[in-house]
Amino acid sequence: MYARIRNNSITASPIYFNVAEYCLFGINLGVIIGVILYFIFVNKKYNTVAGFLFGGKNMSVISISLALIASHLTSITLLGVPVEIYLRGTQYWASALSLIVVTFLTAVIYLPVFHKLQLSSSFEYLEIRFSTHTRTIAAVLFVISKLMLLPIVPYVPLLAFRLVTNPLAGRITAVICVSCATFSAVGGLRAIVSMGIVTTFLAVAGTALPSGLALLPMGFKRMWEIASHGGRLVLYDPDPELAHHTSFFAVTLALSTNWLWKTALSQSTLQKLLAVPTIGKARLCLAISCAGVILMKLLSCFLGLALYAWYAGCDPLRTGQIKKHEQLVPHFLNNLAAMFPGICGIFIIAIFSATAGCIASLINSISGVLFEEFIRPWMPQSTSELTCCKIMKVLCVLVGFYCAGVVWTAKELDRLQHVASGVTGVTAGTLLGLFTLGIVFSRANCSGALSGCLLSLLLCGWLLIGAENALATGALTFQGKPLVTSGCGKANFTHIFANMTTIIPNAATQLPVKPLQSLFRISFTYCPFAGAISVLLIGVPMSYLTGKSRTDSMNPDVFCPLTQSFLHKSITRSVSESMEIGAPNTQEVYMALDEALKHLKEVIER
Repeated sequence: MYARIRNNSITASPIYFNVAEYCLFGINLGVIIGVILYFIFVNKKYNTVAGFLFGGKNMSVISISLALIASHLTSITLLGVPVEIYLRGTQYWASALSLIVVTFLTAVIYLPVFHKLQLSSSFEYLEIRFSTHTRTIAAVLFVISKLMLLPIVPYVPLLAFRLVTNPLAGRITAVICVSCATFSAVGGLRAIVSMGIVTTFLAVAGTALPSGLALLPMGFKRMWEIASHGGRLVLYDPDPELAHHTSFFAVTLALSTNWLWKTALSQSTLQKLLAVPTIGKARLCLAISCAGVILMKLLSCFLGLALYAWYAGCDPLRTGQIKKHEQLVPHFLNNLAAMFPGICGIFIIAIFSATAGCIASLINSISGVLFEEFIRPWMPQSTSELTCCKIMKVLCVLVGFYCAGVVWTAKELDRLQHVASGVTGVTAGTLLGLFTLGIVFSRANCSGALSGCLLSLLLCGWLLIGAENALATGALTFQGKPLVTSGCGKANFTHIFANMTTIIPNAATQLPVKPLQSLFRISFTYCPFAGAISVLLIGVPMSYLTGKSRTDSMNPDVFCPLTQSFLHKSITRSVSESMEIGAPNTQEVYMALDEALKHLKEVIER
């Protein structure tokens, strides 16, 4: 039965929930509705800006840790990573190393600054450190990138599950966007954290159960052998080619930049880290969330190996069973449901919960930045906290309707998906470089920050436009490892594996032999890294050329602890030197006064 289901060439039939799945889905919806009703009728004490954005700043470590884990559990993690493993191998495991480094840097360099300053908007820091213009430019970049990304969040699972849903799926997704906006507007950060807790447990179950059940017919050893023969077990790929987005350097170096922005500086993450009372608890939240995210990444890699073990000899895309590889996971779950009824429903509910939580978190952070950066500066100082909170809730609803409108009207968002991902990468790298310039380099000034930011945007934007044009014309493609269909309808794949071992050495990822400028071959994963490095390489020299910043009149809390220690040493050294130099001058003054007094005494005596 396993071989027949694994190799069938019949298009998968629609999935229908059974009673248990409807009950689980009802419980999930009940939690959401219950949280909304709770914050409407019972808990009204957080109707302030601090309560809406930071949950009163007295939340528990466990709840914030689970919410931080849930912020990483997007549809990309649950749907995209297994497909990436299926196509290109397990090099993605190295992202665990990146997460450890990112967590350490966040806890040591970035978190102490924002926890001391306690700012409502992370971009307020740029005004304190540099200027109002720097703050405005950064806030505009953030809002534009997030508004482009927001409709993509529900579109990715919608695209994947079009295989198993009805034509009204787009309309249903639009309704979900409005529901998430209402959810975020009513409960604020506390509602998002509650949703994150549910999402985390559902995601673990929705990823671990399919992987484990898929191994029951074949066993772990058999899966490992199939992955090894197919070249999917990749522990270290040192390919230096910049167009190879799954090499060891791309996964560790390039992805670290994007994750560092998301973990250390993004508005949604900082809201959660500032929701606990002390910096020690915030660091504990980071450590727990790091372990949880690594676990989920490894589970996604494991699910990808299970996918390959099922379809090693009969790729569903080449046989016409699916239209895109993004539909591979739901197609696999549909086949698996024939053996284990209900498993597909659990995964769909996990995707629904993760998508809803991500949308609500994005809407909350966007509305917070819009209010703090573009509305509050124009409001009277006497405006009450309740009025400010109501304005942010209205912004949440408006952003939700924007997301719903795009999803409702757009028939195909593939091009927008690529562009939005690229723009998000460019802005993430530029903003990371801008904040790092201010936090780490004490001599950086406004001229260096603005010049580094603008030139970085020009450089990365040029690379992004060139790469998008190359992708559109077919001059740039991202090829994977070999996929075959010669095993379709056959239960024994031994002869297929023997043939594959001879193909794999010659079928490694190849770049197309077409005329293409080398810079446009840079993988999209390097865009954040290029943006951050550009800001630093341009901003630091420009700051030295235009004059150093006035650190003596600046709040020392705007610098990281390491920079503060260097500043303290330099100030101590300068004070001691001035005292040493000033000592002889004081003695000379005393001697001159003594001579003057003697002369005055002589005059009086005469």
